[in-house]
Amino acid sequence: MVKNRRYRIPLIAALPVIIFMSCRMSVPIREMTDAKKGIADAQKAKADKYAGDELESAVKKLFDSQDRLAKKDADGAKKSAEESANLALAAYNRAVPLLARDAIAVAEKSFSEAGEISADRLAPEEYREAQEKLNEANDLFQNKKYPESYMAALKADEKAKEARNSAIGKKDILRDSIVEVKRILEEAERYGAKKYAPDKFNLANESVAIAEKSYDSLELKRGFSAVEVAKLNADDALLTALTASARDRLASAEKTVEQARNSASAAQKKDEMNAATESLDNAKAALDDSKYKESIAASEEAIRLALSAMNKKTEGTEIVSAESGEKEEGKSADQEQKITEEKDYELYTVVYRRTYKDCLWYIAMKYYRNPRLWKKIYEFNRDKIKNPDLIYPGWVLKVPKLKK
Repeated sequence: MVKNRRYRIPLIAALPVIIFMSCRMSVPIREMTDAKKGIADAQKAKADKYAGDELESAVKKLFDSQDRLAKKDADGAKKSAEESANLALAAYNRAVPLLARDAIAVAEKSFSEAGEISADRLAPEEYREAQEKLNEANDLFQNKKYPESYMAALKADEKAKEARNSAIGKKDILRDSIVEVKRILEEAERYGAKKYAPDKFNLANESVAIAEKSYDSLELKRGFSAVEVAKLNADDALLTALTASARDRLASAEKTVEQARNSASAAQKKDEMNAATESLDNAKAALDDSKYKESIAASEEAIRLALSAMNKKTEGTEIVSAESGEKEEGKSADQEQKITEEKDYELYTVVYRRTYKDCLWYIAMKYYRNPRLWKKIYEFNRDKIKNPDLIYPGWVLKVPKLKK
């Protein structure tokens, strides 16, 4: 078979001869015109690629028709023109289904590439149109409507490429999803996910790594699948860690407050003990309401107040860190006091209360016995507090000591 040939149809050059001779003899103009048109149609169907032998024979027969006409052999010219038209039709009939088949294959490849970068999610309109045209092309091919199938396949390929390009332009959606999952994992780790939910935590990190790699290689479909797995496991890890941390922290708070109640200094530290008991009740209520962060913050405040109420070293006090989920054994009130005295401020954890919200006014009253000094605390924590009317449970604020 002859591939990729270009054929020039010499009818135009022969027209003067045909016109001149038509006065003297019967010229097969219709047959020669049909042959020329058949060859042109075959060429449009890329018969030079799919049916080269038939197309070459059709062109040769058309040349032969003109040669016979020049020799005044009208009957021979007509016969060659008819044979040329038949050969051109054969070339066309052989080429056009192959042309449609290959066009469908190209469209399917483009459609698959669009799907690999999640064009169904990022460019749904173009992706839907590509799919519809591809289905149409296949249906037409099955019904042997090859020219129509070819045109539908070209349209499907065009829409698939549009969908892919549009999806690439929106790939930052995947990046933002990865960033969000990483934020969840960081929070989960702070609340002890490595201890309380190691399997889900590790699986989430592995899936994030896959998503990041897929983002870099533009395998967006794989990336979105991975980030969905990561998000599901990160959420589960965070919830498990929060629940376990809140329960452990509450148990530590109950133990520490009970030790403070039994201490010799409890009678002289009624305010601290009452506040510690209130914080402990708030921690229990928040845990019952599944408000784990508020419960942890309230438990921490109860522990701090209970330690402050004890003037002697407490043995075996167990403190669960909300940051790491790890336990610290044997930290005493004397040690806490020593750490505090080395700084020019004290630490206060904003707590959750059902009856009234924690505020700078209350904190100033607690530490300074003067609520109007709340601005000192505000100025000392400007890096964290943007609006002095809004502070949130779990925040750890620095309360500056008043100069004597």
